[in-house]
Amino acid sequence: MGVYYFYVNDTKKQFFCIDPTQSDIKDYALGRNIGSRALSYLILDNEPHFTGVAEHPLVGSWIGDRFFVTGDDYCSRFQLIKKEYSDVGQAIMEMLVQIDPFDLLHHGGVDWFVHFVENDGDPVVITKEMRKRISHDLRHEYHLRPNEDLRRAIDALRGSR
Repeated sequence: MGVYYFYVNDTKKQFFCIDPTQSDIKDYALGRNIGSRALSYLILDNEPHFTGVAEHPLVGSWIGDRFFVTGDDYCSRFQLIKKEYSDVGQAIMEMLVQIDPFDLLHHGGVDWFVHFVENDGDPVVITKEMRKRISHDLRHEYHLRPNEDLRRAIDALRGSR
């Protein structure tokens, strides 16, 4: 199985897998997957007028905090982190959907997105609000610019209720 990687905030006692859906969790994915997009929001000094990023309680919430990347092979220290810190993976995915559902497709890819939808609840639950937002945005975009990738994403959402 190998080493899985996590972002850990020592200041707030929070952590999340570098891919909160735990699909793309190896070291090669650091800085390249949906978790890196989420981290960029957590450390964004946001002024919505200038950045275009919607306000959300998590945006900018890690600014000034001590955080790091670690593997689950960090022996007893990582076991303590999992036990004593909050896993914010679900909240991270909800934030990404609220800010821009297309982040899921752009940074995860269609295959990743379909896997995410098909594995709803393992470990991230696609809430009713998330499903509604994603479905609305994807259908709107498909209406404007139909393509096979959007069709696959829409079909996955439709088939996983």
